[in-house]
Amino acid sequence: MELHDPEEQFLQYARSGDLSGILSLLLAKIKEEVCLNINCRGKKKANSGWTALHLACYFGHTEVVEELLKAGADVNLANEEGDTALHKAVLAERKVVVLLLLRYDARPAAINGTGRIPRDCTYDDEIITMLDAAERREQRRAEQQLLYAAREGDALALTRLLSSKPSPDMHCRDVLGNTPLHCAVYRDQKRCVLQLLRSGASPGVRNRNDQSVFDLANSPEMKQILKGNPEKVLGHTVQMFEGPLWKRSRFVGWRSHWVVLQEGCLSWFPKRSDAAANIHRQGFKNLTAAQCMVKAWDSFYFTLTCFDGSVHHFKVSPRNDPETTRKEWLDALEEHSTYSTQYCSQDPGREEGEGQEQDVMSASHLTDCLQIAEASQHKLEAQVSTLLSMAKNSEAESLSAPILLKVREVRDLSGETCASLRSCLGLLSQQEEVWSLKLEQEVEKNKILSEALQTLATEHHNLTAGPSPGPGHCR
Repeated sequence: MELHDPEEQFLQYARSGDLSGILSLLLAKIKEEVCLNINCRGKKKANSGWTALHLACYFGHTEVVEELLKAGADVNLANEEGDTALHKAVLAERKVVVLLLLRYDARPAAINGTGRIPRDCTYDDEIITMLDAAERREQRRAEQQLLYAAREGDALALTRLLSSKPSPDMHCRDVLGNTPLHCAVYRDQKRCVLQLLRSGASPGVRNRNDQSVFDLANSPEMKQILKGNPEKVLGHTVQMFEGPLWKRSRFVGWRSHWVVLQEGCLSWFPKRSDAAANIHRQGFKNLTAAQCMVKAWDSFYFTLTCFDGSVHHFKVSPRNDPETTRKEWLDALEEHSTYSTQYCSQDPGREEGEGQEQDVMSASHLTDCLQIAEASQHKLEAQVSTLLSMAKNSEAESLSAPILLKVREVRDLSGETCASLRSCLGLLSQQEEVWSLKLEQEVEKNKILSEALQTLATEHHNLTAGPSPGPGHCR
């Protein structure tokens, strides 16, 4: 142990379960007597990439784990292999530690570098039960947040939730059977409706009153959006938006630019006067099918992924309410992306209508089949839980008649589930060749469209460039 390195001491104390040593270093950190990162990682071969929380959890030092969590240790921090502290506690079958981590909001569905979640690391029934319960609780919490974001029109929270992994069920329901799309529609949250539809939300789902989203639309504009005609709501013009942003370059790092959003296109210039004169433009991107992503822990940063696969990194200035400024940029980018996507992808030809209808029907059959399988699976899980409870409460050496009856019910439900899943697989097999062919066609069409859009957008900017962009800049 290197006595001159407080972080190595900290890791060693966590590994050996030395609670007094941990507390003394934490106290010294508070008094600013030592420089200590509570989430520091080991540099030696024996603990490379492991934090103190990883070590304490793996070796089962419950009191040390609790003190680290109280002191603010990151419960979901992963080591070099992608394992969180929960992975290590589960692997070592430290039941008390697992329960403690879950109380501090450890993510039970965190995926490591080999694609395994914590429940994949053990065969212990008690630990699996705890993890399953925590996973259901976390999933339901995310679903409640998704419903709330759709209802309140919080597009930023909606983006964060839909881009999280694992993401919440887009068709989750509230007590009235309303999905997030239902909630956004009846509250007339147009931007959230567009975002949900673009993310794959189905407008055909009905709530407990047998109402679809079309029944809840209370404005002509919302009905046009649901029918797939947002351009009739937005019109063929979209308001220009501009302002300063920091943009990251691969070679020179972060640099300040004056960024302009105009008619579905993004341009950036060295300074505002260059943008006004439309000179010295340093970059340009069409926003067709562009998508933004944010980091929940960073209120300045966001990324923009364009239709050609390029990714651009931006930051707003930390001055003057950065969260509000970023939200304004995200809203403007969403609006221009929607405008560009709808305006540039209009096609009067309808030769593919019949084939598309057949594909939709096949997808509908597949969806119904999957829903039946899911319902059967839920019934099976409930019956298995009942069976296990009866078995645990039975003190007889042989199974009683009620338990045998329950076993038969479980067997029958298992058969129904397997039959439903086989039907799903059959439909998937039938569609596989069709999907492969359509994918090849779409890839080829995308290449041609990308080149055409880039050329069209460049020509459009050259034609519409004026002496001054006018007002509308970001505050």
